Amino acid sequence: MKYSSGLRRRILFGFGGLGLVTAVVFVLIQFQATLIFTIFLYYASRPIYRKLENLSLPSRLQGRRVPYRRQVLAMATIAIFLLPFLFLLTYTLVLVVPEIQRLAGGDGPGVAYLSALQSAQGSGLPGPLVGLEISDILALSPEEVVAILNDPAVQAWVEQMAATLTGSVGFIANAALHGFILLAGTYYMLTDGSRLVGWFLDNFDESGVVESYAVAVDDELSSILFGNILNAFVTGIIGILVFSGYNLVAPGAVNVPFAPLAGALTGAGSLIPVVGMKIVYLPIGVILAIAAVTSGQASAFGFVVLFLALAFVVVDTIPDFLIRPYVSGNRTHVGLLMFAYILGPIAFGFYGIFLGPILLVFLAEFFRTIASYVLTGRPPHEQSSLSDY
Repeated sequence: MKYSSGLRRRILFGFGGLGLVTAVVFVLIQFQATLIFTIFLYYASRPIYRKLENLSLPSRLQGRRVPYRRQVLAMATIAIFLLPFLFLLTYTLVLVVPEIQRLAGGDGPGVAYLSALQSAQGSGLPGPLVGLEISDILALSPEEVVAILNDPAVQAWVEQMAATLTGSVGFIANAALHGFILLAGTYYMLTDGSRLVGWFLDNFDESGVVESYAVAVDDELSSILFGNILNAFVTGIIGILVFSGYNLVAPGAVNVPFAPLAGALTGAGSLIPVVGMKIVYLPIGVILAIAAVTSGQASAFGFVVLFLALAFVVVDTIPDFLIRPYVSGNRTHVGLLMFAYILGPIAFGFYGIFLGPILLVFLAEFFRTIASYVLTGRPPHEQSSLSDY
């Protein structure tokens, strides 16, 4: 009876814990895109954090425990890498989103929002308010003010302006909240992530299976998220700057069409095995060459050559040369990875470019590490050559 009572108590506690976990998961799902991007930022910034962590301390601090060292290094990593990267990424989105809307030929949310802002700023003032100066407004009698406010055109303009301002405040507050989650989440993952994982493994992993799985997943995600995706983002940003800068000096006949969008697509193209971003800038070079022929300008061909040289050297070669050495030990099949990059955004939205590869790594490492344990009962360290295929 005593044993039965203790078992019931444990079951109740278990259900209580399950309810708490369910509540936490429900809250996290509301911020799933932000959390997935936080994971990417963590893996993207962790190599820099570890480089700073391995720096030699001054001689007077050698052998001493420096208080708050992890916190200082995490803040330095955020200041050196994350903030500039997020600024460039935001600037890139500001350039690319209107280009996508313009290419689609419709008035997307960004265009509509800008139109509302212009109207609120006075480009669409209603008739009773046109030409009014501050001195004229102060000189109005109460009856004239009431008459102006009762005018349907003025009321519609005030409502539109209030909606625009409310939307602006809501947008800024929402962006600030998600930005705080990004930076705070990355900060705590850098400072306390390894300790949290260590605590979990010490308490819930007697067999060592979860540790083997966690190490394999961590290594693979570090390779994919830091190497491939960060390379795509950096390449896209460089492509936008280079193509937009090229358009400033090139004749209009051989300007890159939708330059910010074309630059962003070069970054996405770098995720494609073998051909990479050449699938983007080589067709653009062909289009520019045809435009140079039809324009009849002899100097236009020189700018086409300049474009191809900039695309190959600055956009294609230099980022690959600087970032590719960090990509090593990638065990995920490149074909599966390509499908994860393609199908992820289709299935989950824009953050699927991160979530797709993450799910693929979890699945691949499960079959590589845990599936054999499930079938044979032998921990990974007792299995032979399981990762050689």
